[in-house]
Amino acid sequence: MEKKQSFALGKKDWAVIGALLLLAAGCWIAYRLAYQPPKEQNLAVIMVDGKEVMRLNLLEEEDHIFSLQEDYGVPVSFQIENHKIRFVQVTCPDHICENAGFLSMEGQSAVCMPNRTSLSIYGEAG
Repeated sequence: MEKKQSFALGKKDWAVIGALLLLAAGCWIAYRLAYQPPKEQNLAVIMVDGKEVMRLNLLEEEDHIFSLQEDYGVPVSFQIENHKIRFVQVTCPDHICENAGFLSMEGQSAVCMPNRTSLSIYGEAG
């Protein structure tokens, strides 16, 4: 007859799990303490064909949706909500830029390659 093996955690296993949980909590706390949202500017820069077409201070913008179709002939729309911006209603085959979601932190960016449009977030120095 075969002997059934039971799965039981020993003291060492619990110590490793506890250490990993403490490490994860420490990383989360360090991130929360280190991140400081911009106080004066949070600039969203929109570029089409490598040329800047729009610069928006997200801290001053009201929530709205706008399109680049009429002014620049690019079938791309953006949504600003709660001082964040994202691609919406983009006419391209894969919608990768829409899947990037809302951008709000310095250094974040998203690109719609078929429409040659990029969105980048810059801090106060912009």
